[in-house]
Amino acid sequence: MLVAFATTGEDKVNAHFGMAPAFAVYEITPGDYRFVKTISLPEQASEDDKVEARADMLKECTIVYCNHIGGPAAARLVQQNIQPLKVKEGTPIIAELERLQTILRESPPPWLRKRLAEEMENKGELP
Repeated sequence: MLVAFATTGEDKVNAHFGMAPAFAVYEITPGDYRFVKTISLPEQASEDDKVEARADMLKECTIVYCNHIGGPAAARLVQQNIQPLKVKEGTPIIAELERLQTILRESPPPWLRKRLAEEMENKGELP
């Protein structure tokens, strides 16, 4: 599963969803995680363009971590099957990856169990 973190290019979650200059994308499993890429974002002409462009660039991600996100932007992400999660500014990305691994191993919430099952089905694996 792919997870994105709103960042200013550091190793911390330190940006608002709509203002982040970049998203660090990681692949995560219950036992491992690895950095995949950085998505750098261009300036957008309008707020609507900004949210749509960001959602489109993050469409492969299951979760997007940020410090803040507006209600309409959060709703658009959820409509595209991306779960926005807010964390305290300056939260280390590695700490969130490790916390998410624990959740994946022990007791993922229903929405996350469903997404994991869908991903396994899409890859041709048994749930």
